[in-house]
Amino acid sequence: MGKWWGLLAWMLAGAACAADAQHERGEYRFTVGPEPAFVEVGQPADRWDSTAPGADGAPWRFWRYDMQVDNRRGRDAYYVDYVYEPRSATLLGEAGRFQISFNPEYQQLKIHRVELRRDGRWLSRLAPERISLARRETDFEQDLADGQVTALIVLEDIRVEDVVRVSYTVTGSNPVLAGSQSTTMPMGWRSPALDMNFRALFDPGASVAVRTEGDAPVPQVQTFADRVEASTKAHAVPAYVDEGDYPRWYRFYPRVQVASRRSWADVVAWALPLYPAVGTLSPELEAQIARWRTLGSDEARLKAALRTVQQQVRYFGVEMGENTHRPTPPSETWARRYGDCKDKAYLLSTMLARLGIRAEPALVSMERGQAVADYLPSASAFDHVIVRARLGKTTVWVDPTLTSEGGDPSQSDQSAYAYALPIARDVVALQPILRPPSAVNGVSVQEHYQPAADGRESMLEVRTLYQGDSANGIRRSIAHQRMEEVSRRYADYYRQRFGDIEVVQSSTVQDDLDANRLTTVERYRLLAPFEAQGGNRVLDLVAESLLRLTNPPSTVERTGPLYLSAPARYSHRIQMDIPSQWRPMFSDDHQQFSTAAFDYRRDVRVGDAKVDVAYEMDLLQPEVAASQAAGYVQQLRKAREGLSAQLRFQVPGPLQRQDRDARLKALLRDVIDEGASP
Repeated sequence: MGKWWGLLAWMLAGAACAADAQHERGEYRFTVGPEPAFVEVGQPADRWDSTAPGADGAPWRFWRYDMQVDNRRGRDAYYVDYVYEPRSATLLGEAGRFQISFNPEYQQLKIHRVELRRDGRWLSRLAPERISLARRETDFEQDLADGQVTALIVLEDIRVEDVVRVSYTVTGSNPVLAGSQSTTMPMGWRSPALDMNFRALFDPGASVAVRTEGDAPVPQVQTFADRVEASTKAHAVPAYVDEGDYPRWYRFYPRVQVASRRSWADVVAWALPLYPAVGTLSPELEAQIARWRTLGSDEARLKAALRTVQQQVRYFGVEMGENTHRPTPPSETWARRYGDCKDKAYLLSTMLARLGIRAEPALVSMERGQAVADYLPSASAFDHVIVRARLGKTTVWVDPTLTSEGGDPSQSDQSAYAYALPIARDVVALQPILRPPSAVNGVSVQEHYQPAADGRESMLEVRTLYQGDSANGIRRSIAHQRMEEVSRRYADYYRQRFGDIEVVQSSTVQDDLDANRLTTVERYRLLAPFEAQGGNRVLDLVAESLLRLTNPPSTVERTGPLYLSAPARYSHRIQMDIPSQWRPMFSDDHQQFSTAAFDYRRDVRVGDAKVDVAYEMDLLQPEVAASQAAGYVQQLRKAREGLSAQLRFQVPGPLQRQDRDARLKALLRDVIDEGASP
């Protein structure tokens, strides 16, 4: 008896030792151990509820997702219990890999469980020696280094209908946030979930705010002696369908958000010390600012400073520790000629202040846009920094991270962000970002066909004008490519449409940066553009620049809003010179209609010597509500059907005889080839 008790004691002691063991991988480490004391450990159900979504047919299902957060005393510990089941062999690869990300500069990872249930029995698959830690800069190609480390857990011998359970805690948060963050948890996914649990703890006496998206259950806030607790749960959660083509602000799945109650003014107060007024700048930077002072107006000084920061200070972010939210001093950013959004915004706003222009960095959300207005006020609501400048009574919003931007800064359209939080003492609420009244955006294409008298060949000139944001976009695209490659792609497009062509003039670019107008010009010789049909010559044309705008969405019957495109004007004009004695077999035509989302117009005009087919499409709003999507798509289909034109001409008798002879020769060749075949 004593022998077995001794062995048991030895095993328990070894297990306890292993549970608290630290495992190092070079400079990084994690621990293995039991759940923290604040966690209320739940257990996955033994059986899937037969009445719950996912009981039949789901290739993947979540048995349990439990997230518990302890925000007391600034601890910020995040516990996750994740239980899932692959029900298709094609998903075993995904099911057998699990990744946990954390930042070792201020966070610690503890893994509690890696288990697998098979045939009703739970089996431990926790093998610390096989867990790897690696710094994986997933955003490095986007010029961003954030110091995140990933723990990779690979499970061996995983089979269809195995239930996998992984639980862990990440403790710590970025100290620069100083508790000014919120916690968000999705309450549904693309796959069904049996049980979902969310729980967040705050210091006693804390005032807690809650928010939900979609049909997420509202967290209940309760007060206990040692905490204020916000919690919610859901059972039998259906799979949520991703319809695609959403505006950036929309999420198709439900979410809950909790945070200590604060105002946007509190967030400004948190941010102000990060962007202090700068007393002394480097001599080099002061000299540059002095040169700008000689310019004739604040508008000119703003433009010069903005373009310099955009073009001469490249974007690169080292977002580690406090650098995630504390910008680099302006003189240092200027000296090294690189920085991320907050570095460049701080530099630009400091330059403008030296020039006597009131300006300050402004926090915005690239990920959620207008949805930030519904968020609980917190620093974590934002992921980007731009600049608000004042020119007299005019407010100008500019983004110093943009490259290849032309035009006047007052026409820069940052309205996609919808709201910003300028870092200024008098700001107590989010500020709307409106589209400047003078902003211009659009693309205009002109195609000019000049056929030879016999119709065998035709010259084609294509002139495309980009304006506003469209000019900015094409300018950036061209800047990253060789013009030879651009010309080759353009020529290949016309080869696909017309067959053999000769490039008479490769694509050339005429760029008016001040007006923000960029024009490309191409010239081709089409060697056989017309098709002979019974004494007629036919040319098939299409308003290619409008095709993308009229592509139908992947899902028409929707529950979520449909994103269209930024407001803009598009036009595509096709002109063809009519050879002598060619008679058009079509007449003038006009089509025009309007919707809440766009205006459309097509005009066909036939003259004595020229055919003119003109298309115009004005995009009026960036999105439509789900209830309007079907009607919008119906009108879109109507517009798309009109984008193709077939120009049919009756040609003179000699050309008809040539066509007839060519057809007979082709037929004779086919007969000879058929007879010669074995």
